[in-house]
Amino acid sequence: MYTQSMSQRRSIALLAIVTAAFAFAVIAAFGSGSAAAGAEARAKGAVAVPATALAYASVNADRSGAPWQALEALAAKVPGGDKAIAMLNDQLNGSTEQAKLMQALGGDLSVGLLGIDLSGGTTPSADAVIVATAADSAALTSELAKAGFTKGPDLNGAPVWERGAFAISISGSTAIGATSRGTLQTALGVEAGTSPALADDPAFQATLAKLPTDSIAVAYLAPARIAGLAQLATTLLPKSSTKGMPDPTQALTQLSATLKDVRGLGLALHVESNGLRVVAAGDADEAALAKLGARIPTAYAPTLTNQIPADATGFVAFRDLGPSLLAVLNVAAAQSPEVAKQIVSLEKLTGISVRADLIPALTGEHALVALGGDTPSGSLLLAPQDPTAAATTLTKALASAKQLGAGRAEKGLTKSAIDATKISVTVQPGGSVVAVGTAPQLAAAPTASITSSDAYQAITGQAGLPANVTGLAYVNAAQLQKMAVAKGAKAVPAVGAINGIVAWGTPGAATLFISIG
Repeated sequence: MYTQSMSQRRSIALLAIVTAAFAFAVIAAFGSGSAAAGAEARAKGAVAVPATALAYASVNADRSGAPWQALEALAAKVPGGDKAIAMLNDQLNGSTEQAKLMQALGGDLSVGLLGIDLSGGTTPSADAVIVATAADSAALTSELAKAGFTKGPDLNGAPVWERGAFAISISGSTAIGATSRGTLQTALGVEAGTSPALADDPAFQATLAKLPTDSIAVAYLAPARIAGLAQLATTLLPKSSTKGMPDPTQALTQLSATLKDVRGLGLALHVESNGLRVVAAGDADEAALAKLGARIPTAYAPTLTNQIPADATGFVAFRDLGPSLLAVLNVAAAQSPEVAKQIVSLEKLTGISVRADLIPALTGEHALVALGGDTPSGSLLLAPQDPTAAATTLTKALASAKQLGAGRAEKGLTKSAIDATKISVTVQPGGSVVAVGTAPQLAAAPTASITSSDAYQAITGQAGLPANVTGLAYVNAAQLQKMAVAKGAKAVPAVGAINGIVAWGTPGAATLFISIG
């Protein structure tokens, strides 16, 4: 539930939340999914959570189960990891009140967030349901009594224990707790089937179907149900644009409209024998988002990665930066005529047409590449349809940027961490790749490509990198640590266990894999 009173500070925090949710949606792509597979094991607690929940999270704390045992095995590959796991097990096996309560709750815990009350001053209060599906009823009843809970009137024929506003009901191995007696009654009704459950929500099912089975933890967010927060924030912001910038209230209205078309977002942590896998997934109305100007990424087979040398410390590969930029500019111009005027002024100042010159130069495959060595360097690689024309446009844009930066530096307005004089635009005669940055050699084909390196092939093989992706990123963690140590940094044993990191997107999901051991 939402209340009308909200301070400026809280409005900014809420705006940050919805903005983060939208950014997550962009990363995770969208699509439809089947509820027949996926992380349904982590959805057991969702049978007692109302379908109108804003968010949901579930964790598998069963230390006798396969996910926890996989975590212990993986931790053993990290220096000090086995000791940390042993210490945690000692604490959970202990005789403290907290340890006994965790033991009584069992190994499957879920939380459903139903609403946020913002009327209580600087500290918001949450309306939530907590579900334990593998509880020890006798032990839990005993622990509740020790914690000050007392027997209250039954709800729907179920016994209830209460302490303050919090109420909990236990039936067999299932314990359902809530932040109020009224919320507990609602949750019991949901479990009994008299009200819709989150577990049966199509967006929830479609999202979790894209997440891996046996995940040790899962989180879910329903952006469409928090869209009202962004709209609410518009009442606390100025109604007019400032210095030609788009009206912030219009931007928030656009964000609210976009969130309403994002039905679900999910995140899962999966432990494997050779690393950690984090999977994000989304479910949305793609047609509605397209009408709002959003660009839904499509999969492609990266080829520009063959241009990256084997000794690169990492890269990010993607495509069509230009069309994405154009979509953003179109939305901004629609929100404020001043933006359109500024674009025209910029075109006259630089002699570059945004639509005719800049957008084509930034269309096609791209790769942002980082190189090591005594003086780290890097470049943005582009593979436009007309490399020569693109290089000419980008050279003019770079010259204008350098001139503007020099002017601001002289006035003491800015001080860049990067020496702009070392940035150049390079294209080989007859070449197809344009390099913009401090590593002009990247415009030429390398002697050996990173895709053929042992480190890259090892991690992509472990991770199961698909041939077609919506984007791709890679970090050679082992090489980075060697570079840091060579420059005098102190080696961190735990970090040294990380071989590398690879991340990619596919229609409907995004994956991050950390190779360990």
